[in-house]
Amino acid sequence: MIPSSSFASVSMTLPQYIREILLNNHTLRAGMKNVEASYYSVLASVGYQRPSTSGTFTGSYVTKQTAGNSSQEHVFAGNIGLRLTQRIDINGSYKLDEQQNIMGYEVTRANFDNNINTLIAAAEEAWWSAVLARENMKLQHEILLQRSENHRVTVEKYNQELVPKLDIVRSEAQVVAAETLEKNAETTYLNLLAELSLMAGGLDVEPVDEELKVPEFDVALNFEDALQYRPDVRAARLTLERAQIVKRLTAKGLSPTLDFAFQITPWSDPESYATPNDQQVGGSLVFSVPITDGNATKYKVFNADRLIQAAESSLEALKEQTRRDITVAMNNWRNASAAEHDKQRQVERAEEELRITELMYSEGMGAQIDLINAQTAYQAVRTEYLDAVKNMYIALVAMRKAVGDYSPDENGTWNEALSRYGKGNNILGELGLKNLRTSTAGAKISPSKNAEPEKVVEPAENAEETKNAEPTKNAEPTKNAKSSKKAKSSKTGAAK
Repeated sequence: MIPSSSFASVSMTLPQYIREILLNNHTLRAGMKNVEASYYSVLASVGYQRPSTSGTFTGSYVTKQTAGNSSQEHVFAGNIGLRLTQRIDINGSYKLDEQQNIMGYEVTRANFDNNINTLIAAAEEAWWSAVLARENMKLQHEILLQRSENHRVTVEKYNQELVPKLDIVRSEAQVVAAETLEKNAETTYLNLLAELSLMAGGLDVEPVDEELKVPEFDVALNFEDALQYRPDVRAARLTLERAQIVKRLTAKGLSPTLDFAFQITPWSDPESYATPNDQQVGGSLVFSVPITDGNATKYKVFNADRLIQAAESSLEALKEQTRRDITVAMNNWRNASAAEHDKQRQVERAEEELRITELMYSEGMGAQIDLINAQTAYQAVRTEYLDAVKNMYIALVAMRKAVGDYSPDENGTWNEALSRYGKGNNILGELGLKNLRTSTAGAKISPSKNAEPEKVVEPAENAEETKNAEPTKNAEPTKNAKSSKKAKSSKTGAAK
């Protein structure tokens, strides 16, 4: 009997599970809030570029000596003023500052997308590991039943004095070993369920029990496209662009400034004591030319230049890592695919050998040690077959992660690998933040209808619709093992 966790688990398909992660994973939600915080930080950071207004109220108590006598006059004077100030951008620093702040937001969002890419890759790897662990658990349970039956037959033969006591000891040892392997398989499966629950925000999840399939390779290998889609590469590229803008902005540290101020006093009393007087209007222009700042600008430019060089090196390192990741994933896929093919043939041979050995032993023409060896070999090769299938899934996941297929692209659109999970399932709040750079091109940043992130984004097509949709070249990454030339191996090595 297949064990389950101590709490009731929700049986899910992989598309449903990925959707659950996108909606309820707490780490993902924390990252989303950091993206939203960065969005509002950009809006706040350019506030100084806009005119600022202030209101003032001044009050004073004045004692005045009256001329010609010793009496004093006590007067309370006050006024209310309104002041408008604005720094006029005469050196072009406002636009540069706006651009570097927007780039900072884009870097934050790209890093968040990279976290999505990493998280969903880890989730799918854990999913397939759990599916194959369950298959292994079924296999170990089947082996235990088989060895228990063999032990029963051996006991009957011993009672009939057909086999020695040694056969009883050996068959009993095989039962104990099978019980241990079954318990280990169960523990591995339950641990993977706990991992799935963690990534689903605490929901107890169990993969739906359906026919095991052997994956097919469906990733378009294109290194240049991977450099465009991988969110960590995009973050490194944006970091470099931002560093270049920051250097240009820093170089303006000794540029002249021009400040404009306008003030009006709508009320003052008494007029002879209050300054400025009632209805008085004033304006000023202050032009400042910095002469020296203790070489602060010079060394800040040096600092910005080194940051550019560091960003360039980081970008090149990520390009090399991308090439390495694709190569390693492809090599692992080829190795796992070849191993699956080889293990399939070994399963067929081991199954036939076990069948003949059992027949000979039941008819008294074979030794028990031969039966035990055949059973052990059959168990080992079936376990190795499951490992090969699992490694195929893991290699495929690694390839999708290497080309950035598990995350939205720069425009917030999901890439192909996620289309089968329900294209359009945007992260909560993410859709309202994605157009900051394009919506402010050539204009000052100002809050708009996109300033408040959307709290719920309905999918364009849900997981069930995607699941039932007409498959495309990339939409169905697996094939039914029983419908291919691997039919017998899948049946004997996985479905049992």
